[in-house]
Amino acid sequence: MNRESLLAVATVIVVVGAITTLALAGAVSDPDESETAADVETPGHVSLTELTISADEISGGTATLAVDTYLEHRGNPVRNVTVVHRATDMQTGLVEDTTEREVGTVDDESEVVVSGTVAVPRQSGYEIETFVYRNGTRTESASHTVEGVGSLTPAYADTDVEFHRFGGESGGSLADVPAISYSVASTADETATLEVDSYLTNTGDDTESDLVLQVIARQSDSNVVADSATAELSAIEPGKTASPSVDLTVPQEYDYYLDAVLWRDDTIVATNRAVANLGPGSLSVDEPNGSEGIEVSDFSSDSGTAAGDGRAADEGGDAEDSTVDGTPGFGIVAAAVALLATAALARRAHQ
Repeated sequence: MNRESLLAVATVIVVVGAITTLALAGAVSDPDESETAADVETPGHVSLTELTISADEISGGTATLAVDTYLEHRGNPVRNVTVVHRATDMQTGLVEDTTEREVGTVDDESEVVVSGTVAVPRQSGYEIETFVYRNGTRTESASHTVEGVGSLTPAYADTDVEFHRFGGESGGSLADVPAISYSVASTADETATLEVDSYLTNTGDDTESDLVLQVIARQSDSNVVADSATAELSAIEPGKTASPSVDLTVPQEYDYYLDAVLWRDDTIVATNRAVANLGPGSLSVDEPNGSEGIEVSDFSSDSGTAAGDGRAADEGGDAEDSTVDGTPGFGIVAAAVALLATAALARRAHQ
């Protein structure tokens, strides 16, 4: 082969090599296409940073707990995110409730709060577990324990009105003063009329209304209701104390428990107890009375009916007006005692 032919072949090889090099350089030298592909392939991330639990709706048997989950997002959008809450009884190990919340897509590289709830029986303690899923795969989890669920106050019994605590939280010279006091207003026919005052303080920030106070006099030995009365309370402003008064007529020479019951919408919301010593005993709230029995006839009404300890049907009037619920009387108890006495006399007659 002559020299001219060799030069021509070499030239062709150089030209082809240059074209190939330029083509390859063009394929990898487009920075826009390279960065876009990298962004699409790099997944975003969602991390669980905090979990808070608070009481939501509380009923007589169930406590609904509000669970707020804080998710922190970084990178590209994260799709198909789901948050699951599971409540497990710490005593039995049984799962009481499981809830699921679809979050969807998380983006913006910010913190997201996902709110959810679990409902558990109002008792025991619970472990609340939270799981974060992405496309059905668990990626994050956290666990908190909640105790004392049984002490949560149901909504129907929620009130800031309390029987006043003299002496404050830390006690003091007035710490033993009861929130219920009485005086003997009058006496007649072996009965005494007691004027009973109760002290109720609104410890909250809102005005409280629609409250009814019932006071019951129970003979200490028998626990029989001698008399009861109710008083409607007017609105109690925050930080103020109401002192409703009722009159109770009871047989003399006996000791009584004075039980005060605070009602709202036919539901008991607070109770308290004091004593009235009209007899020879030294009755106290914490100790039983040591007196000797009772005379049933002292508690029997003319009609022979027993005094009930239910609420008054008539609840009219203001905080200073009271409605008597019944008259002193044992009723069935009196009949039972009389029957026993007759049987004893019969046995003695046959001896």
